[in-house]
Amino acid sequence: MTRAAVYLRISSDPSGQQLGVTRQREDCEKLCQAKGWTPAEYLDNDVSASNGKTRPAYQKMLADIETGLVSAVVAWDLDRLHRRPIELERFMELADTHRLALATVSGDVDLSTPQGRLVARLKGSVARHEIDQMSARQARKHRQNAEQGVPHWRRAFGYLGDTYQPDPTTAPLVKQAYAAVLAGASLAEICRLWNDAEAFTLNGKLWTHAQVSNFLRKPRNAGLRAHNGEVIGKGTWPALVDESTWRAAQTVLEAPGRKPGRKTVKKHLLTGVLGCGKCGHYLSGHTQQKAIVYVCKACRGVNVRAAHVEPLIYELVSGRLAMPDAVDLLKAEIHDEQEAEAIRLELETLYGELEKIGVERGQRLLTGQQAKIATDLVNEDIAKLERRQQDQERLRVFQDLPLGKPEVADAIERLSPGRFRAVTDILMTITVAPVGKGGHVFNPQRVQVAWR
Repeated sequence: MTRAAVYLRISSDPSGQQLGVTRQREDCEKLCQAKGWTPAEYLDNDVSASNGKTRPAYQKMLADIETGLVSAVVAWDLDRLHRRPIELERFMELADTHRLALATVSGDVDLSTPQGRLVARLKGSVARHEIDQMSARQARKHRQNAEQGVPHWRRAFGYLGDTYQPDPTTAPLVKQAYAAVLAGASLAEICRLWNDAEAFTLNGKLWTHAQVSNFLRKPRNAGLRAHNGEVIGKGTWPALVDESTWRAAQTVLEAPGRKPGRKTVKKHLLTGVLGCGKCGHYLSGHTQQKAIVYVCKACRGVNVRAAHVEPLIYELVSGRLAMPDAVDLLKAEIHDEQEAEAIRLELETLYGELEKIGVERGQRLLTGQQAKIATDLVNEDIAKLERRQQDQERLRVFQDLPLGKPEVADAIERLSPGRFRAVTDILMTITVAPVGKGGHVFNPQRVQVAWR
């Protein structure tokens, strides 16, 4: 008796109930009974045949055909077997070699004849065309949804379930994280902030640096709709943080060393802050014999103990910020709320211009060259405004510090390492000279400070 491979497949079965393949199974088993064939089932449920990915049951069936375990194939229709012409051609070669019988509920196909092969190829071409048409329709639909601001997500940190409304518990933490980034905090500090607050990921797990980095880059958090990596326009959901703050944070996050996937944790307080007086590189903290030592990775010619240099830098920073004129650090060019708001609104207008250019290009009202010229001009204006805005953003570094007062020293001691590095970067550049003679005794003059 002929042993027939009954191949069952459906591309999408989100419920997992296999109702689609159950219908196929019933029809294919009736066909086997009518032909007097013994069915052997091969099931690929919720598996597409159009994306080129491996179909386990299909591959097992091909192997069994080659070994002679089955000599016929039954399917509900040819498109259950193949949706890609290249797979059909390989199958026909195998069928010809092993004299394979092929039957479908919609009618038998004799692959040993030119007419049967033609029918199979025509059906394969039609299936491929249907896939291409469906892909084009889906792509256009996704683009239209993006242009209308329709969200492409259901659940996200900072929002309540699938309501698209800010979560009163986690939304403030998101806003706090962006402010911390602009104030110089590290990703490790934001991880610690959220994990300590037990505001875990959607999977209930602790946050990692890479996850925080990726999350803070999401335009969604600023109420912006993105499509294929491009911000299309405003979304229809409330923002967790205003657009200007989000864009300012992107500038910080895109700085070298803060890309996702790379180690972004600066474990020691002054890593990256101290310059090498020999080669111009920077010093990194290492533990040597239970003591932290800052060493130049490049030339290895300069090192200094943390116990010597850290108190010195704390003293210098505290002393500078306790001076009466320290309040002048807050006198940035646009330290005026009305002017800062005007710049923010102007930036939003320019961001809108970029969106308009994109829409007009999509509607073919602009050529590619015209769109590029217009985009470059708008981006130049945005860059100028953002440079002015940076002065305003850097004021976050000094937020809540009692500048010009003696108690600023205690506040400096309580700063996180990331924020202390940000304060130091605004105030000074620090270079550590080689040891020289008498190196067994620390000489404070080796630490050379240039005030900004």
